[in-house]
Amino acid sequence: MEPTETHKSQDYTGSSITVLEGLEAVRMRPAMYIGSTGPRGLHHLVWEVVDNAIDEALAGHCDLVTVVIKPDGSCEVSDNGRGIPVDIHPTEGRPAAEVVMTVLHAGGKFDSDSYKVSGGLHGVGVSCVNALSSRLWLDIWRDGLHYQQIYEIGAPVTPLTEAGPAELIDGKPRRGTMVRFVPDGSIFTESVDFKFDTLATRLRELSYLNPGVRISLSDEREDPPEEEIFYADGGIAEFVGHLNKAKTVIHEPPFYCSGEKDGVQVDLSMQWTSAYSETTLSFVNNINTLEGGTHLSGLKAALTRTINAYAASTNLLKKDKGESLAGDDIREGLTAVLSVRHPDPQFEGQTKTKLGNSEVKGIVENVVNEHLGYFFQENPAIAKVVTSKALEANRAREAARKARDLARRKSALEGGDLPGKLADCQEKNPDLCELYLVEGDSAGGSAKQGRDRKYQAILPLRGKILNVEKARFDKMLANNEVRTIISALGCGIGPDFTVEKLRYGRIIIMTDADVDGSHIRTLLLTFFYRQMRELVEGGHLYIAQPPLYRVKRGRTEQYIKDEAAMERYFLSQAQSTVRVRSGDEQLDEEQVGELATALREYVNRVERQNRFPAPILEAWLHVTKGTANWDHDIFEALASRIAITEPDTRVLSIDEEDDMLLLEVERRGDPELYRFPRLVDPESDSPYSNLARVYRSLIEITSLPLSLSAGNTVREVETFRDALVQLLELAQRGYDVQRYKGLGEMNPEQLWETTMDPSERILQVVTVEDLVGADTVFTVLMGDAVEPRRDFIHKNALAVRNLDV
Repeated sequence: MEPTETHKSQDYTGSSITVLEGLEAVRMRPAMYIGSTGPRGLHHLVWEVVDNAIDEALAGHCDLVTVVIKPDGSCEVSDNGRGIPVDIHPTEGRPAAEVVMTVLHAGGKFDSDSYKVSGGLHGVGVSCVNALSSRLWLDIWRDGLHYQQIYEIGAPVTPLTEAGPAELIDGKPRRGTMVRFVPDGSIFTESVDFKFDTLATRLRELSYLNPGVRISLSDEREDPPEEEIFYADGGIAEFVGHLNKAKTVIHEPPFYCSGEKDGVQVDLSMQWTSAYSETTLSFVNNINTLEGGTHLSGLKAALTRTINAYAASTNLLKKDKGESLAGDDIREGLTAVLSVRHPDPQFEGQTKTKLGNSEVKGIVENVVNEHLGYFFQENPAIAKVVTSKALEANRAREAARKARDLARRKSALEGGDLPGKLADCQEKNPDLCELYLVEGDSAGGSAKQGRDRKYQAILPLRGKILNVEKARFDKMLANNEVRTIISALGCGIGPDFTVEKLRYGRIIIMTDADVDGSHIRTLLLTFFYRQMRELVEGGHLYIAQPPLYRVKRGRTEQYIKDEAAMERYFLSQAQSTVRVRSGDEQLDEEQVGELATALREYVNRVERQNRFPAPILEAWLHVTKGTANWDHDIFEALASRIAITEPDTRVLSIDEEDDMLLLEVERRGDPELYRFPRLVDPESDSPYSNLARVYRSLIEITSLPLSLSAGNTVREVETFRDALVQLLELAQRGYDVQRYKGLGEMNPEQLWETTMDPSERILQVVTVEDLVGADTVFTVLMGDAVEPRRDFIHKNALAVRNLDV
């Protein structure tokens, strides 16, 4: 029979097989190599380059690693190691450095003579970075010479060339490698902005795991640049102290042990605290094994065995009656850091989140058993307090078990295990079901009426749930709201937890956009993170994004998520509704649109800097026209301009010193001195150069002063900052803007249209990308210690953008 056209189109032949050359596979399937194309994958690029530098440190050839976020969005990583080899590769016929940068599975980690221990084992790290960068600069200092090469989208655009002799550092020729790359925006469509805090957390970890290595991080997007240096002589014991700085410890100092067997090095530090949650971090060759593995299994087994043996030998446990401490009892309040260095680790997947070497379990168990046993013998007071805490946890676990049993019996007698206030959905397939945890009965009523009953369930919560960070398991189970949530989810909790029994594929937290709503959301996040982390890690937890504003004009209305979105919306409206005139020249619509975009970037940059008051900085930009050229003629112009833009400021003196302009003014009755640099080397990456570039783009569109008008309203402005304010104000003429403070203010139809309709809503998925950072934040904000929370508020107070008091 002749095949039909449909059959022909589905033929699977040799021509169906696609062969991807070079780094094409990385660009086609980037998530296979770096985990995702979101922020996590973006920062993974930095880790790949940093790991190579740390491998040089592990090999004993490097003690300094520098990471710099550049103003142009690139990231630069350098070390003082041996430098990538530059000689011609024997089989590839081109420089070895170019082979490393462009060929998958090429590197020095396969040969145990080059690196005894390393984190990068697959040889795909830096070549992946190259493939996923729009541009990459490679600098190598080796054998007294400096070499350079440039790549674009993984391909070399210049040959590896000798740039001259290496500069001298402390009288010796510089050595090492520097990689600077710009992430490709076509791959990382969500964001290409590196986060200082994300980088700092990982680099801090590395400094603890590699005592003696100095790691520097700076962000040149800020002015002055934000900088932090990480250096830890105390190793992982110091790391444990850092993790516990917001907790109350029950013994000092932390326990530390180290041992080696069959070429596997084991380092462990532990300390128990008064908290009820466990924080255990495990690393293999400096790589954070988020999913644990055989090394973590060995640690848990050793802890359970050693502490049970000690409790039995001191008659704290009655072994003849079958009493024993469970692993969860022993690890309550424990903070532990386990670091293993293995010459041939077997990871699951390229992103290396779980160790699979079976022999490591026994090695870790033996090392910990031996050293912890000695430690307890030599420190009986510490051994007793640790064991006593485990016994308390054991008794609480028994009380919690009885409470769970009682809850089960009560549910069975009542004829069902679902809470009465839950409005369940009709769908029985959990993957299709959603549960909304809604703040308050009023919003819960609107949500119940506005939902799609087929697959959306609503659970109203009355008031604030218990802060589980400060409560033991049995007390938590006594809380009505917590019990209601556990009952509705159906997957149990603690030892009974089974993620397969989860009744809803999506759990959506929906609270008001005020202080109380934020607090309730934080309490719920604390509960899920501490008691059901598998739901967070499995991508089941979401936060609803109800709109903060409704904008209405005539019969048309639009819901807007937040302040930034509202600013973008009205700036787009301004293009057609606001007339802008400079002198006798009126801007056309396209020019107004360009002006609005440039104004927004300009104002953001002005407000981000904190060295000068914005009006004085604007006056400086105005008289210099955003260039590096200034002389004494601008002194009088600057004083005149400040008198216009900042009438309450009196200029006391203007002088010049060492290529800096010194401006002394009196503000609010106090004299203040400001030092202005020569603003712009046009090719410079400094924050002021970038700010000046944006200013120059503004004065290419128009010049101050400006006249803005809409209808019969006319506004005259002298500064670009004021121009943005007036542009937004005039664009809002004729609009009715309503700010929603609570979900209860919305009727069911509005709640459905804005927050619950899958075709329109925005949901924010909750993930744990940084375990240490998440653990620290929950401990600081929700724990018992007041001082760390006060310090956190002081440090972050100025970053608040929307304060509701």
